[in-house]
Amino acid sequence: MNFHICSALPSTTYSDYEITNAHKEGYNLATKYCRKSRKQSGVSIFIQEALSYTNTELAKFCNDLDFEVCAVKPQSSIIKIYFLCVYRPPTGNISYFLRALESILNQLYTNSTNIIICGDININ
Repeated sequence: MNFHICSALPSTTYSDYEITNAHKEGYNLATKYCRKSRKQSGVSIFIQEALSYTNTELAKFCNDLDFEVCAVKPQSSIIKIYFLCVYRPPTGNISYFLRALESILNQLYTNSTNIIICGDININ
Protein backbone atom coordinates (compact mmCIF):
# COMPACT_ATOMS: atom_id res chain seq x y z
CA MET A 1 0.00 0.00 0.00
CA ASN A 2 1.36 3.41 -0.91
CA PHE A 3 0.81 6.31 1.46
CA HIS A 4 1.25 9.74 -0.06
CA ILE A 5 1.78 12.17 2.74
CA CYS A 6 2.97 15.72 2.37
CA SER A 7 4.06 16.99 5.74
CA ALA A 8 4.23 20.74 6.20
CA LEU A 9 7.00 20.28 8.68
CA PRO A 10 7.73 22.65 11.53
CA SER A 11 6.67 26.09 10.48
CA THR A 12 8.05 29.34 11.74
CA THR A 13 6.66 31.37 8.87
CA TYR A 14 2.94 30.56 8.85
CA SER A 15 0.23 31.52 11.29
CA ASP A 16 -2.46 29.17 12.59
CA TYR A 17 -4.92 30.81 10.19
CA GLU A 18 -2.57 30.33 7.21
CA ILE A 19 -1.94 26.67 8.03
CA THR A 20 -5.65 25.98 8.54
CA ASN A 21 -6.50 27.60 5.20
CA ALA A 22 -3.55 26.26 3.22
CA HIS A 23 -4.38 24.26 0.11
CA LYS A 24 -2.25 21.74 -1.71
CA GLU A 25 -4.08 20.15 -4.60
CA GLY A 26 -4.97 16.55 -3.83
CA TYR A 27 -4.21 16.84 -0.11
CA ASN A 28 -6.11 17.75 3.05
CA LEU A 29 -4.85 19.17 6.30
CA ALA A 30 -5.08 16.10 8.52
CA THR A 31 -3.78 17.54 11.77
CA LYS A 32 -1.85 20.44 13.22
CA TYR A 33 -0.57 21.96 16.41
CA CYS A 34 0.11 25.69 16.63
CA ARG A 35 1.71 27.38 19.57
CA LYS A 36 -0.55 29.42 21.79
CA SER A 37 2.18 31.90 22.70
CA ARG A 38 3.41 32.82 19.21
CA LYS A 39 1.70 33.84 16.00
CA GLN A 40 3.90 31.89 13.59
CA SER A 41 4.82 28.40 14.64
CA GLY A 42 3.62 24.85 14.76
CA VAL A 43 3.61 21.50 13.02
CA SER A 44 1.14 20.08 10.55
CA ILE A 45 0.53 17.04 8.38
CA PHE A 46 -1.21 17.06 5.02
CA ILE A 47 -2.46 13.72 3.72
CA GLN A 48 -3.66 12.60 0.30
CA GLU A 49 -7.41 13.21 -0.16
CA ALA A 50 -8.11 9.59 -1.10
CA LEU A 51 -6.78 8.23 2.19
CA SER A 52 -8.88 7.71 5.29
CA TYR A 53 -7.10 8.43 8.54
CA THR A 54 -7.51 8.89 12.24
CA ASN A 55 -6.20 12.00 13.94
CA THR A 56 -4.11 11.06 16.98
CA GLU A 57 -4.60 13.56 19.80
CA LEU A 58 -1.19 14.51 21.23
CA ALA A 59 -1.69 18.16 22.23
CA LYS A 60 -1.33 17.25 25.91
CA PHE A 61 2.36 16.53 25.24
CA CYS A 62 3.00 19.89 23.57
CA ASN A 63 4.76 22.60 25.51
CA ASP A 64 5.33 25.83 23.60
CA LEU A 65 9.03 26.56 23.17
CA ASP A 66 10.03 22.97 24.14
CA PHE A 67 8.09 20.42 22.07
CA GLU A 68 5.43 20.47 19.35
CA VAL A 69 3.93 17.34 17.83
CA CYS A 70 1.00 16.10 15.77
CA ALA A 71 0.22 12.66 14.35
CA VAL A 72 -2.09 10.73 12.05
CA LYS A 73 -2.78 7.05 11.54
CA PRO A 74 -3.81 6.19 7.96
CA GLN A 75 -6.51 3.51 7.83
CA SER A 76 -5.17 0.28 6.39
CA SER A 77 -5.94 -3.41 6.72
CA ILE A 78 -2.36 -4.18 5.70
CA ILE A 79 -0.21 -2.18 8.10
CA LYS A 80 -0.64 -0.23 11.34
CA ILE A 81 1.39 2.94 11.04
CA TYR A 82 1.59 6.35 12.67
CA PHE A 83 3.13 9.43 11.11
CA LEU A 84 4.43 11.96 13.62
CA CYS A 85 5.63 15.46 12.85
CA VAL A 86 7.75 16.91 15.66
CA TYR A 87 9.57 20.14 16.36
CA ARG A 88 11.95 21.06 19.16
CA PRO A 89 13.12 24.67 19.10
CA PRO A 90 16.92 25.04 19.33
CA THR A 91 16.63 26.56 22.81
CA GLY A 92 13.95 24.13 23.98
CA ASN A 93 14.34 21.99 27.08
CA ILE A 94 15.91 18.77 25.76
CA SER A 95 14.93 16.75 28.87
CA TYR A 96 11.27 17.69 28.45
CA PHE A 97 11.45 16.88 24.74
CA LEU A 98 12.93 13.42 25.34
CA ARG A 99 10.46 12.57 28.13
CA ALA A 100 7.47 13.68 26.04
CA LEU A 101 8.65 11.82 22.95
CA GLU A 102 9.26 8.69 25.01
CA SER A 103 5.75 8.93 26.50
CA ILE A 104 4.22 9.26 23.04
CA LEU A 105 6.16 6.31 21.68
CA ASN A 106 5.17 4.19 24.69
CA GLN A 107 1.52 5.15 24.16
CA LEU A 108 1.48 4.31 20.44
CA TYR A 109 3.87 1.38 20.16
CA THR A 110 2.87 -2.26 19.88
CA ASN A 111 4.70 -5.17 18.25
CA SER A 112 2.61 -4.67 15.14
CA THR A 113 2.91 -0.88 14.96
CA ASN A 114 5.20 1.11 12.70
CA ILE A 115 6.03 4.70 13.61
CA ILE A 116 7.59 7.25 11.27
CA ILE A 117 8.93 10.41 12.88
CA CYS A 118 9.73 13.43 10.77
CA GLY A 119 10.45 17.02 11.65
CA ASP A 120 13.14 19.20 13.10
CA ILE A 121 14.56 17.95 16.38
CA ASN A 122 17.45 20.45 16.66
CA ILE A 123 19.77 18.04 18.44
CA ASN A 124 23.19 18.45 16.93
